[in-house]
Amino acid sequence: MAGRSYKTEKVVSLAALSPWEKGIILRLPEDWLLVRRLAACGLLPGVEVVVQRRQPAYIIQAGAARIALDRRTAAGIMVLTGGEQ
Repeated sequence: MAGRSYKTEKVVSLAALSPWEKGIILRLPEDWLLVRRLAACGLLPGVEVVVQRRQPAYIIQAGAARIALDRRTAAGIMVLTGGEQ
């Protein structure tokens, strides 16, 4: 991704990220109704997200928005992560 310099990039599901770990959305689940809901919340490919909490729900920050996701939804979102920028 332009403007980003991750040391070791890897693709994982959003559910695999630890609290306060960042990732860039690469792919959304294939359920188009779910994709529409996620897009309405601002979760689209290319958007940087931060996992704020994992229990009891995943709390994700994308820009100024904070979004709650269930485990299944978080597991279906693939992100590019690599640690420190």
